[in-house]
Amino acid sequence: MRYSVEIKKFLYSQYFYGGLRIAVGVSLPAVLCLVVFHQQELGFTIATGALGACVVDMPGPLKYKHNEMLACSVIGFLSALATGLATVNPVVLWCTVVPLTFVLSLIVVYGNRWPQISFATLFMMIMTLEDHFTPQQAIVNASWILLGGLWYTYWATFVSRWMMHRIEQQALAESVFACADYLLARADFYDLENDLDECYRNLVARQIAAVERQEAARDIVLRNLPKLKSGKLEGRRAALFNLFINTVDLHELFVGAHTDYPLVRNTFGGSDLMVFYRDLMRKAAADLEDIGLAVLQNRPPRARVNLKAELRAIEYEIELMRKNDLPNKNPEAYSAISATFRRVWSATRLIDKMRKSLSSEADVTETELRLDQALSRFISSRRVPYRQIFSNLTMASPSFRHALRVTIAVAVGFWLGRLLPLTNAYWIVMTTVIILKPGYSLTKQRNGQRIIGTLIGCAASIALIVFVKEPHILLVVMFASMVMSYSLLLFNYAASVVFTSSYVLLLFHLLAPGNLHIIGERAIDTVVGCAIAIAASHLFPYWEYRLMGKLVNDMIAATRQYLEASWWWSGKPASDVENIAPSVVTEAGARAPMAAMVDVDVAPDGSATATLSQAAGHDAASAKAALPSRTATPSAATRAATAAASALDRDYRYRLARKNVHVAFANLGQAFQRMMLEPKSVQKFVPELNDLLVQSHVLASQITAAAPLLRTSAQHHEGVSLQPQQRALTMIRENLSEAEAGSPPAPDHVDMTKQLTRELDTMVIEAEQSQGYSSDSVHELKLLAHQCKQMVAASLLIRKDAGLIRLPEG
Repeated sequence: MRYSVEIKKFLYSQYFYGGLRIAVGVSLPAVLCLVVFHQQELGFTIATGALGACVVDMPGPLKYKHNEMLACSVIGFLSALATGLATVNPVVLWCTVVPLTFVLSLIVVYGNRWPQISFATLFMMIMTLEDHFTPQQAIVNASWILLGGLWYTYWATFVSRWMMHRIEQQALAESVFACADYLLARADFYDLENDLDECYRNLVARQIAAVERQEAARDIVLRNLPKLKSGKLEGRRAALFNLFINTVDLHELFVGAHTDYPLVRNTFGGSDLMVFYRDLMRKAAADLEDIGLAVLQNRPPRARVNLKAELRAIEYEIELMRKNDLPNKNPEAYSAISATFRRVWSATRLIDKMRKSLSSEADVTETELRLDQALSRFISSRRVPYRQIFSNLTMASPSFRHALRVTIAVAVGFWLGRLLPLTNAYWIVMTTVIILKPGYSLTKQRNGQRIIGTLIGCAASIALIVFVKEPHILLVVMFASMVMSYSLLLFNYAASVVFTSSYVLLLFHLLAPGNLHIIGERAIDTVVGCAIAIAASHLFPYWEYRLMGKLVNDMIAATRQYLEASWWWSGKPASDVENIAPSVVTEAGARAPMAAMVDVDVAPDGSATATLSQAAGHDAASAKAALPSRTATPSAATRAATAAASALDRDYRYRLARKNVHVAFANLGQAFQRMMLEPKSVQKFVPELNDLLVQSHVLASQITAAAPLLRTSAQHHEGVSLQPQQRALTMIRENLSEAEAGSPPAPDHVDMTKQLTRELDTMVIEAEQSQGYSSDSVHELKLLAHQCKQMVAASLLIRKDAGLIRLPEG
């Protein structure tokens, strides 16, 4: 690991910038009240509201983040007011806190940021438990908390709007880094010292991370599309948009480079070829990492990593294989190794393109994809169905069970806090709420991290208090700990807890020097709160396997739709598009030329674009028919624009299906990882689900690799029947459809597969003998036939696993 690079990535990342923004926003009102107005208690009350609102301040679209922080502040005000009014009487307090905890815990049903809002509002409620207010004081206290929440909401909104371009850069850089990590996971397969099963587990984890980062970047970039100003595109925004599209395409190239690694290892193991591939991928990953750093540091990338030696060495090795007649002796091994080379070579060209687009001399005049309403299909909806909470008032709802667990845990923690002779008994309740998550696995994971982090933080605080006597130094350390606490929260919870404990304890020490017993109390509160949380996690459990049935079906359905989008992309010949602008038709899909999209013979209100967006679910012919025309005989410009728009719409549908299959895979992969942290007795169908994940990743990779070949195969079919190819694709689709229904493979599936293999081989032989096929076309058809065989095998394995898995639908 290059520690200098990792430190740079962190210091320029959205995590560190966010931690700094939160630390300043939370501490500023408290410092002002203390220094200017000498109102220590008032400062902490306002900071309580700011601390609640900052929980929701996570990377994401600014508009929604503002609304969510505002909702958090208002709900937190109401919960603090209700709790403050109830403190006049212990019985009334109990009758208020218990139902209020249940309601605030149940709002997690709305998803998105509502789990954070739930925790933040519970935090504001808990911070009011230990005081005793009159009704007037309760109203004043809740109002100051509301003021703190509003202050932080508009502080974070102002800073985020001011740094919007920077936030986009950081989200894109994270996506680039995740893509580099995925490529490194691919490189591990070519190191014979690495276990294949471990390599696949690592690859699945990297794929999940890459999808998460892409989703985060997509949500920000596509909600802030570049616009025309004075007839020109916004250069900076257009460059970021292009970088995002290129990153997604690059990830597709890597995913599409599926290889039969056992076959490759058995055939080429111990040869220099394996070392060349490993080094090539690692160098390409380092190249990507430098591009991500350049985006973070807002500078042109440095000189590219030299890949020529590895590329030429692999080319030489492949040429030797040809001379030794390996394509005929072992066609599958040769096809696997040569297809990987073409994919990686294309990836290096795309990395070069990304590098050049970020250079200081680059002048962005057009975007990789046309900017129109169709892009909104790629953005997840953030609307809140408020009545959904009522449909979850049943034990069949995981959120309802979670709310019951939190309510019981808070009640027990509150009772123990009153029973034990502790100075800040609310820390028990706070620890319980922090650790207790909807899933058992996450609660268990957080529990251990919380205990270890708190103990380390307490030890570090004692050392600082004993050896450092200068208050100003402790104050600087406390603020630095606060920044690091919020910076590390999203990706290293244990380290975040260390810094959280440090800054909280240093704060109490600065306010009341000499009270070291509070550090011991902090440790006791944490242990008691963790014990309550882990015990409560066993109440009304809703184990992960109960949620995975739907996720399995969603993933299989998304894979089938991805196959259909790739297969039917060429439902209309692409010759018209090629005649317009062959240079803009790439492996990632036809890119309509910008000139063909402007001032064409369509309705003046732009309804053609809107119609195309609405026609996304139909075939290309429907989209074409939807375009208006002013004359019975369309002009050449109209025909060109129609063909280009139809190609663009097919490309959008392909990209949307590709995104959906990656998201569905990530959702199932995350659920599987969570299930593996649960007790052995509730881990269901582990071998089948593990194999299903691997085979689904394999099939998606094969579809990605076959997509460009499917687009071109329909254009070269003179004298050769492509029916075997169509039957293979039909069989794959049927296997996936039956897998959704849970039907095992037919008894004669082996004979059917053998027959189909013979037909595909016959199709290739006919193409070789046909005069209408060039050598390049024959080679592409061979590759496509090989991909079809692999996809049929993978789809059968998916159907077999799905036929064995019997999980509830929810």
